[in-house]
Amino acid sequence: MGCVCGRQSVVIQGQKFYLMRQIGEGSFSYVFEARNTADSHQYAVKKMSCHTDEEEKRARDEIENYQRFSHSNLVSLLYHEQVKYSPSAHVTSIFWLVFHYFKNGSLQNVFDRQTKFTTRVLLELFLSICEGVRQIHEKQMAHRDLKPSNVMLLNNSQGVILDFGSMTPATISITNRSDAQKWQDWAEENCCVQYRAPELFHIETNAVITSKTDIFSLGGILYACCFGKGPFDDVYSRGDSVALAIASGRIELPVQSSTYPSIIIDTMLSMLHTEPEQRPTVDEVIDVLSSAARLTMDIA
Repeated sequence: MGCVCGRQSVVIQGQKFYLMRQIGEGSFSYVFEARNTADSHQYAVKKMSCHTDEEEKRARDEIENYQRFSHSNLVSLLYHEQVKYSPSAHVTSIFWLVFHYFKNGSLQNVFDRQTKFTTRVLLELFLSICEGVRQIHEKQMAHRDLKPSNVMLLNNSQGVILDFGSMTPATISITNRSDAQKWQDWAEENCCVQYRAPELFHIETNAVITSKTDIFSLGGILYACCFGKGPFDDVYSRGDSVALAIASGRIELPVQSSTYPSIIIDTMLSMLHTEPEQRPTVDEVIDVLSSAARLTMDIA
């Protein structure tokens, strides 16, 4: 049973974990670095406190999303358990989820340290992220919140995508104004503003939202891999409208853009196109950048 044993430990599916320190926080969740008493290895333990039936459904959907996949570039759910509480309690349920702990941190941590990638490492790392996205899209799903802090590093050239709480079916049909407002509000709550596709800022009636939202976010991640920050981070920091900046379609390239081959910059710009149908698929991105990677390796 997933009961809390003392203030700093929890038992999940018969495994006892000591919660060492908090390393993340979401809208109704906390993530802890933890140690398993059986093997002394480090893990990441996510605690989701649900106050409503809707929050319980979101937690169950997230667990189901993890269980859809088994791939080296997508995070694996190792253990999970739900603890139900009485109607008089301030929460209806607590869900505990256990994942591998990534000691190398996230892609955002790399940018914060102002680490620069060689072309070869950049391509290997970004292609590994794309392989994870390809798995998601092949299952007819979309992540919807791809951003550097949701990519953990196995090493300096392999990324692992996590946080499937915003994952939805790849295609969402908007049939009326109520649907449009509902999904617009959902995007506001669940999709990082600096990496959010333009079609998620103002959703029209009769619109169709596709997995191309992930391609736009991937384009932002590729930009950040090249230049150490996202294409709209400065806009956000100034307090200006990110929505307007994204909708404008203008992508400012730093002077150091000449550091990387033009094929990388051109691919990135195609992924950041304001029109979803003009963006490449993840398969097309992988094909183009894999060719660039082979050429880079031959040169090296």
